[in-house]
Amino acid sequence: MQRRTFSTAIAAMGCGALSGVSTLAEAQSSTNVAFALFPGYRELMKQHVFDPYNKANPQVNISPLEGPASQTYAQLLASPPSSRSIQGGMMNDALSWAGVNTKLWDPMTIKDVPNLAKVPAALRNDAGIPWVFNAFGISYNPEKMPNGIDSWNDLYSPSLKGKVAMWPAYFDAYVMAAVAAGGGNTEIEKGIEKWKKAKDNIGMWITSIAELHQAMHRGEIWAAPDYLSTTVRDAKAGMKLAMSLPVEGAVLNTYQLESVSGNSVAQRQAVAGLINSSLGDQAQAAAFEAAYLTPANAAVKVDARKGEIPGLKGYDFSASEAVKRFYKVDYKWVGANGSKIKKLIEDNLH
Repeated sequence: MQRRTFSTAIAAMGCGALSGVSTLAEAQSSTNVAFALFPGYRELMKQHVFDPYNKANPQVNISPLEGPASQTYAQLLASPPSSRSIQGGMMNDALSWAGVNTKLWDPMTIKDVPNLAKVPAALRNDAGIPWVFNAFGISYNPEKMPNGIDSWNDLYSPSLKGKVAMWPAYFDAYVMAAVAAGGGNTEIEKGIEKWKKAKDNIGMWITSIAELHQAMHRGEIWAAPDYLSTTVRDAKAGMKLAMSLPVEGAVLNTYQLESVSGNSVAQRQAVAGLINSSLGDQAQAAAFEAAYLTPANAAVKVDARKGEIPGLKGYDFSASEAVKRFYKVDYKWVGANGSKIKKLIEDNLH
């Protein structure tokens, strides 16, 4: 009787029963991937990477997680490989190299990410897959400095007393001070020594880009080591900002994409697919359109006129131009010597 009732129930469910079995099988074969993003990049990645990838790979469930790179890194570092809740995502230069040392990443090659072949060899690194590039140059108020800025050494001019903003924690400006003084990018003491002699020029310690740009727009600060992407964005919004890529070079900032160690085979494959899609022509062009970032994919050409602001001379936002005009800092060394550099800044410049 029980068998007959059960059989009758199955027959009554008909296709619905088969559909349920199919749904269960699909659930069992699905792959969950949590992908870490820098704040503000969710919609860009959803529209140009996640949704197209999902359309071709419906079995992959993608969960975007926005947060600072430091937060993502700390969360990963605190979790054993077998129970990590993030499978891949964005990371900055210094923490990408730190993750190499702590074995957080599962290295990817061109075999895993075919579009990596479109990234110039000079812009690749052993800490992750380059997605896009930003530049760390010098922003300035074009009304206060109508002749612009050509060199990192220009920040020491006596005419800029109290008018330069500097970073207490980001070290790129001090690395480039060393380079401009004839040193290597690990001889940061040379850069600190140059700034020690010109420390009266420091009128503000930068705590946020928004505060810096407001102070520069008002004319309280005239110049500062700064990021290309956000300077262009705020200049386009009407702020009195200009940008210089100094003759010694602007620092190459790489937005890395990582695959986390400990992933299952299916998760690793999905993360590789997402990274490869991120390097696709459409996603790369969209990163420039949304945030004035330079595509890592050298095959992508953008309308550089959209990124034109005062002072930004002849930069076409291409990977090939980045090779010529950006300086590649040894972030592996910077990451290993962060505490030392910070102490040098505090002891000599504050």
